[in-house]
Amino acid sequence: MDIIFSVIREDTFWKILLFFHFLMAVALLAAVTLQAAGNFIDRFSPVPAASYAAVIIILYLPQALLGAWMYLKYRLYVRIPMEQLRHWWTLGAFEFKEHIIAMGIGLLPAYWYLWRQPLSDEDAGLRRWLTVFLAVTVWYAFGAGHVANDFRGIGS
Repeated sequence: MDIIFSVIREDTFWKILLFFHFLMAVALLAAVTLQAAGNFIDRFSPVPAASYAAVIIILYLPQALLGAWMYLKYRLYVRIPMEQLRHWWTLGAFEFKEHIIAMGIGLLPAYWYLWRQPLSDEDAGLRRWLTVFLAVTVWYAFGAGHVANDFRGIGS
């Protein structure tokens, strides 16, 4: 880290990292939302819903790892002032975000299995609800992360 911080300032580094986290989140939101829309999108899109599965997994895991790395900065510079100012709803929302993201990571192997080709008709309901769960997870995490960042940005 000292090599990186000799080139750019520490707060600039964390802001760049947060921006990449945001870009990956938007890409993940797009992919999971398009897949969750499923049959509606398949009628109008040349890209079938099943093709989003690999993209979602490829984005979800690094996104969660990047978030976990940035969590260290959040824990010291954002969470403590939130506790001191008694922003319990914001803290609770972010705590729930951590848990729901972990549940999503735990469900990724089942998600991958259910979206493998050829798609099984008997797994359609389970596949749909698992995809909806991941979509809700990603949207909730995006919103909760945005609120926590608005409280005191990561570069503060």
